[in-house]
Amino acid sequence: MVLGYARVSTKDQSLDSQKNLLKKAGCEKIYSDVASGTKEDRKGLKRMLEHLRDGDTVITYKNDRMFRSLRNMIDLIDVFNDKGIHFKSLSEPEFDTTSANGKFLLQIFASVAEFERNLISERTKMGLVNARKRKKLLGRPKGVSNAIKDKYEYAKHLYDNRDIPIREACSRAKISKTSFYRVENEISQKKL
Repeated sequence: MVLGYARVSTKDQSLDSQKNLLKKAGCEKIYSDVASGTKEDRKGLKRMLEHLRDGDTVITYKNDRMFRSLRNMIDLIDVFNDKGIHFKSLSEPEFDTTSANGKFLLQIFASVAEFERNLISERTKMGLVNARKRKKLLGRPKGVSNAIKDKYEYAKHLYDNRDIPIREACSRAKISKTSFYRVENEISQKKL
């Protein structure tokens, strides 16, 4: 079976042109999402992945409609390969796992992605070692920043002096209620 996948980022955009192109390419069923490409929770993509069977072909208009990143592309192509699924991109014909050239190109991308992950890992480890040698404190700074304390003070003023509900006071001060209560707790701990 030939399946299509279409995605647009916002409700203002239309899926129609992608769906028409996928139908012309022979897609028997088309799954779609209206979601940012960076979002992991794409219901249409999940449904498509659940319905894929050995020998199916997935077609998308363009790679960035399906894949969030190079890493995500490699992972999904691995899933396709494990299930015996072929993948094609209409606007990037070099991405076609039904051909030897397409498979080779994706293997190169996978190798580059793995190389990049290894470099990042090595740099991170080296950076941590060097920071420890310099006796640099690592991790999140302890305590509350001055900017958050200022926002807390403003929200507290609105709540105490103007009888504004805490939710609205926090909203006006641009501080979350969680941060508000964290600062309040920290101040009351210091008084003890």
